[in-house]
Amino acid sequence: MRHVRVALLALLLTGCNAHGDGMGHILAGTGIAAREPDYDVPYVPTPEPVVDAMLDLGQVKAGDTLIDLGSGDGRIVLAAAERGATASGVEIDAALVERARRNAALVSLADKARFSRANLFDVPLAQANVVTMYLLPRINLALRPRLLTELKPGTRIVTHAFDMGDWRADGERLVGDRRVYLWIVPAVAGGEWQATLADGTTVPLTLDQRFQDVTGTMGGTALTGSLRGTMLRFTAGGRSYTGQVGEATITGPDWRATRNR
Repeated sequence: MRHVRVALLALLLTGCNAHGDGMGHILAGTGIAAREPDYDVPYVPTPEPVVDAMLDLGQVKAGDTLIDLGSGDGRIVLAAAERGATASGVEIDAALVERARRNAALVSLADKARFSRANLFDVPLAQANVVTMYLLPRINLALRPRLLTELKPGTRIVTHAFDMGDWRADGERLVGDRRVYLWIVPAVAGGEWQATLADGTTVPLTLDQRFQDVTGTMGGTALTGSLRGTMLRFTAGGRSYTGQVGEATITGPDWRATRNR
C-alpha cells in the first residue's frame, strides 16, 4: 500500500507543473496571482525536487511537527507527512485548502496532514519544530520577528527562493536554478553573564548577539562566536568554548555562566 501512496503523492507533486510554475512571470510582475486580488502571495507550486530538497535540508523526520505557511495545494505538507511528521498547512485560499484536503485523503494521509484556511500572520507557531515557507521577500521579513520570538530555539525554518534579509542562513542548497535556505532559531544569549571557569576563576562575560552571530568579551578579552539553536561556540584568548544556553545559565563541559539579574 505504501508504494502505491508514494506513487500517488509523486503524481500530485508533479501534476501542477506541466506548463511550468510561472515563477519568472511572478518576479517580473506579470504572473497570475491567487484567485482573489487582495492576497499577499500568489499561488506558485513548488516543484517536486525542491520539495524534497526543502525537507532534506530541514532534516524532516518522524516525530517532527511541521507548519507550512502558505501551503497551496498541500504538497509540502503531504511530503512531510509521508516522512512520518505531523504536518499542517495554512492557506488563505479556500479552494486550495479544499484541494489539499482532497489530496491528503487520496493518499491516506488525512490523519497526519491537516489544512486550515487562515491568515498566516494569525497562526500560532510555538508548537512547530519545523516551519516551511514559499512566500515573498517582504512577507518573509514581516514574519521574521514572530519566527525569532515565538519558535523554540533549535526550530528549523526552510524557505524556497527567498531569504530573510540580513539574517544569515545556516544552510543553503541549489536545486537546478532554485535556491533553498535553512535557518536554525537561535537561543537568546545576549547580555551580561558571570562565568566560572574550570579552575574556579570567576570572570564577567558580555555577549552581543545579532541573530546567530555573537561577539563580546570574556574577562576583558575579545571573543567571537556563533549559535546554532541552544549551542553556543566562541573563541576568546586563543581558547575555544562550547555551552548550552538556557534562560539563566550557559553550561559547558568545564565552565558555566549565570545571567546577571
